[in-house]
Amino acid sequence: MKQKDSILILFLLLITISAWSQESKKLSLGFEVGSGIVVGEMTDKWFVRQDIGSDLYDYNYSSSSLCKDMSISYFGIKSEYSLAKNKIGILSGIRLTRINSYLDKYASSGTGYFFLRNNEEGTNTEFFKVKKINEDIDYLGIPIELRYSPFQYKYFCFYFKVGTQINFKLHSKTDIQFLNENMEAYQNKIITNIDFTPNSIFASLYSSLGVKIGKENSVNYNFELLLPSKLLTSNNSSIVIPTSYTGFQFSVLFPFK
Repeated sequence: MKQKDSILILFLLLITISAWSQESKKLSLGFEVGSGIVVGEMTDKWFVRQDIGSDLYDYNYSSSSLCKDMSISYFGIKSEYSLAKNKIGILSGIRLTRINSYLDKYASSGTGYFFLRNNEEGTNTEFFKVKKINEDIDYLGIPIELRYSPFQYKYFCFYFKVGTQINFKLHSKTDIQFLNENMEAYQNKIITNIDFTPNSIFASLYSSLGVKIGKENSVNYNFELLLPSKLLTSNNSSIVIPTSYTGFQFSVLFPFK
């Protein structure tokens, strides 16, 4: 994690602590769901044969396309303390996050495959016909967010939010779908040879624009558009090297007092 990223997180925490000390706090409890698409480049860990076509790694749905993708989805329990006549909100909770990455060959016939090299010893090279490589990594963590609502109306308000999250790995699974199911016996050997261990921590710094619908002291529905946000950790995928991600979030908060 770079020094400037650490400073941004520390600044966010200091603002949160300062706002927390104010009076007239109103507590809301609820849940959130969200999803994001990650932008990045493919890693060099998987030994894919490179002579499939000129559109390698492009998602243009041609017969020669090898497609990569990485996404983030999450579900969590969230609380919010509203301050300064609901203009400022401090949010936190518990969040379960799944990072999914995959690599597959697009084909209109539905039978596309690519060649994956297992090992190379002297003149002997071993290739497998693979339909898809799929990877799921699950994390559990705590988000800390600060919401500012400059424009408020009776039944809705617009807001800007910044946040950070630190998550710890629970589970990871990599699955290779072979064209020939009899080749599944080689899966563990191939996965071992790529020498990848998922990072035990997943952290990011993000911001969003949102709208809150609902009267004060009643149920509130929040819709957010996630702005291009930054991942602060690496090795959270064996397939994609992420650079940024965008997405959306929806949450429902119920007044507690």
